[in-house]
Amino acid sequence: MKGGVTKRIEDTIKALDKGQLKKALYLTDRESLERQHQFVEEAARICLANKDNKEACAMAIKEAKEKVQDAITLPIDDTGLEGLEDYLTEKPPVESPTQEVPKSEQEKTDEELFEECEPCHVAVAASRFADVCAENPEEAGRSCELISQKLEDETTEPADWIKAMVETAEHARGKAKEEMVAAVTELTEYLERRNSPFLKELDKGVLETKQGT
Repeated sequence: MKGGVTKRIEDTIKALDKGQLKKALYLTDRESLERQHQFVEEAARICLANKDNKEACAMAIKEAKEKVQDAITLPIDDTGLEGLEDYLTEKPPVESPTQEVPKSEQEKTDEELFEECEPCHVAVAASRFADVCAENPEEAGRSCELISQKLEDETTEPADWIKAMVETAEHARGKAKEEMVAAVTELTEYLERRNSPFLKELDKGVLETKQGT
């Protein structure tokens, strides 16, 4: 299963295809995706400034999606010869530091960066819920409207997302319920490991529902 930055960019492009700006903003809210987040943010501001002009909003979202796609094209994928000398130039060896230096954000792997991004994990779980609601509307039930409302609300906080997901899972049934409970369980276990402040914002007893019935 794919993970890391590439997966999140692909999910961002899918979200933009559906006009889900809130979801795209959450997906790109991390250190290694500053450029993509800026593109989505620009589109969101244009849409907010043109609430009565759906065409302008659609064009802004389309442009943001194209920019996000262009941003993931690596220089090594380029078939041109420009800049090839840089790859042939021998670089001087880097001296070992006298003491261990903490990794910078640039030196961290995609997995390490993603592990530290709590809002990103919340967004991934919300994305899974949205997919389950779309694929199994009958089993997911009307409570999926909560997820839709959160996607449309630009002020939704991570803790509110978690509450909405727990409540949605409680009212679902069958395979949809199983997938939702699994998503909430995975998310809350991750947040518990990190002693996340998001959990402290939840009402007492909410986490107990993650086991389902």
